[in-house]
Amino acid sequence: MIKLHALKVLNEALKQDIGFMDITTELLDDKEIKAYIVAKEPCILCGINFIKEFFEQHNVKGKVIKPEGSFCEGKVLELYGSSKTILTLERTALNLLMHLSGVATKTYKLIKKVREVNKKVRIAGTRKTLPLLSPLQKYAILLAGGDPHRFRLDDSILIKDNHIDILGLREAIRRAKRFSFTKKIEVEVRNFEELRMALEEKVDIVMLDNFSPEEIEEALKIVKSYSYRPIIEVSGEINEDNILEYAKYDIDVISLGSLTHSVKAIDFSLYIEPLTDK
Repeated sequence: MIKLHALKVLNEALKQDIGFMDITTELLDDKEIKAYIVAKEPCILCGINFIKEFFEQHNVKGKVIKPEGSFCEGKVLELYGSSKTILTLERTALNLLMHLSGVATKTYKLIKKVREVNKKVRIAGTRKTLPLLSPLQKYAILLAGGDPHRFRLDDSILIKDNHIDILGLREAIRRAKRFSFTKKIEVEVRNFEELRMALEEKVDIVMLDNFSPEEIEEALKIVKSYSYRPIIEVSGEINEDNILEYAKYDIDVISLGSLTHSVKAIDFSLYIEPLTDK
């Protein structure tokens, strides 16, 4: 299903990009050429199989050089076919590959970093994703060893600040428990009082939202004072610079919206093998 969604996104994006025609490319003579997609910096390669099939849907042969999920640099895909087709598809293909590899690479780097201080903590995404790209961004996080968190709103119950302000924390939890026994219940708490209420109601997951590292330490003392322990997630204002200040505690999950909403793209280019005169 992920592949089908990727191809749908690519072909819809191509339609928007072409408009009536690729004017510049149409000025050229059409020739059979060999071309390469190249990663110009080290990265976790994500989306290369989608890109290969995208070109092949448009009658350009593709050969994967570096496998999906590999940490690599340099040539990653060989292409052979119509020069006009390759040049027309180039930017659409590269844009998605650059973004997904950026998500995977950032996830990988953060996981590697937190493993220095905490072997068990998971690095997770959030629903702060780009419209229509969410399944692919979540795939990139998974590929790099991260946790996707919720794919969609129907995956689990996550009671957030606005739900609490409308309904009240205890009532929201109790209604959630009546809804279905199959759905885990997570509560985003903003302070120690809400934390205690969530613990008293024995929710499955507690998200400590926008807590400072010092407040995380105090929150964990409160958790230890209860007879059960939920999954502890930490989120809000966490980045590459301060993540170790959170990861050092006995927590289970660190979630970051920046994995998807503002990630730096990896630099990829397409190069044509020079034609030799006969």
